[in-house]
Amino acid sequence: MDRFNKDKSKQDIIDRLKEENEGLKRKIEKQDAGTKRINKKRRCWRICGIILMVTGLIFLGILIYEEGKEYKSAREIKKLQEQKENFYSDEDTSGILPEYRKLYETNSDLAGWIVIDGTDINYPVVQSKVYQEFYLDHNFDGEEDDAGSIFIDARNDILLPDDNIIIYGHNMKNGSMFGTLQYYLDKEYYNTHNIISFDTLYGHYVYKIAVVGLSKISEESEDTFKYYDFLNAKNKKEFKTYVENIKKLEAYDTGTSLSYGDKLITLSTCNSVEEDGRLFIVAKEVKNEGQ
Repeated sequence: MDRFNKDKSKQDIIDRLKEENEGLKRKIEKQDAGTKRINKKRRCWRICGIILMVTGLIFLGILIYEEGKEYKSAREIKKLQEQKENFYSDEDTSGILPEYRKLYETNSDLAGWIVIDGTDINYPVVQSKVYQEFYLDHNFDGEEDDAGSIFIDARNDILLPDDNIIIYGHNMKNGSMFGTLQYYLDKEYYNTHNIISFDTLYGHYVYKIAVVGLSKISEESEDTFKYYDFLNAKNKKEFKTYVENIKKLEAYDTGTSLSYGDKLITLSTCNSVEEDGRLFIVAKEVKNEGQ
């Protein structure tokens, strides 16, 4: 009997120990699972941290690179502006204005200079002899540059000149090139910045803005008005049709009229709020700023 009781007590102990072992196993497994989850989370956080750090470094690198390009572009423009102001030359018989002779020697694509007082627009204007879009992504020195240059439509003749000279420039986010033309959508801005100085290589000219318009680039087959295709008017009727069409695209009435015989310039840039959108400004030549 005693032996039976002893054996039973022993078995009870064994059973309890087994139960404890099972409980301990479950606890250990639970702890291991928790540790694994924690370690997994830690690994994830470490990986995420590394990814964020690498992404941040890449973003910072891109930002520094882009700002470096913008700084270089601005520095090159500043250098050209200083050349225009300080490097006159009388050693020329071609009729080119003294302030542009040295610049013309640097780049024979130079076609003139555009300035709008009270704005950052103060740039050389070029016209490619190679192909129309060369200066979309090349600066005055012919180097690749996302900001490009201010350039004249290859179809234009500035020597005769055409009735309408079309001048293109990028709408840069930092406001350079034609990035500030969008300010003209505010009529109050127009009221204080409506005079444009545009020199060709051979003469100084002043223009007053007559139309601020919004349009889109369309396929050649589309029956829509393409302001960027008007270079010359054969007669009064053709000019009147042109004026009627750009007036339909204007943002507001400037109060400045256009007449047959006016010499025009059109500034054209992207309108970033719509696909293939364009913002354009048409200005007419005036004899002085009081007109």
